[in-house]
Amino acid sequence: MEEYKYCPICGNILKVGIFNGKERKHCPHCAFINYKNPLPSVGAIAVKEDKVLLIKRGIEPGKGIWAPPSGFVELGETPEKAVLRELKEETGMSGEVERLLGVYRESAKIYGDILVIMYLVKLNGGTLIAGDDARDAKFFDITKLPDLRFNSFKSAIEEI
Repeated sequence: MEEYKYCPICGNILKVGIFNGKERKHCPHCAFINYKNPLPSVGAIAVKEDKVLLIKRGIEPGKGIWAPPSGFVELGETPEKAVLRELKEETGMSGEVERLLGVYRESAKIYGDILVIMYLVKLNGGTLIAGDDARDAKFFDITKLPDLRFNSFKSAIEEI
């Protein structure tokens, strides 16, 4: 992620200082503080007859690995709507959120800290097809899952 050099409010050069116990860039002219927050993302654990729906990621982070359908929450979107959108975009399947499985932290070189909100999703239609940024989509027996690199995905699977 690109670092601010100048204040996005008044254009003055940012200085470094301690705010809320952490070193942060700030503007001494207008009091802007450059807080760095995690990006919100969602993931769907979609299960059908003891099988879990996974996609082969087509983009980084984790390009080429199997993972649950997942992605970033868009502006103006709730996490629940985002997870159903990502499911549809990446697998062609539709569903409904059954319950929250957990909220996890991941770190990716290209995005920094990511807040991963994982949901259990009940599938209710669609045609299985890899779409959007997925290379493949298929169901795996829950006892024979491929290695899931991200701890948030592993933890969510363990919840079910």
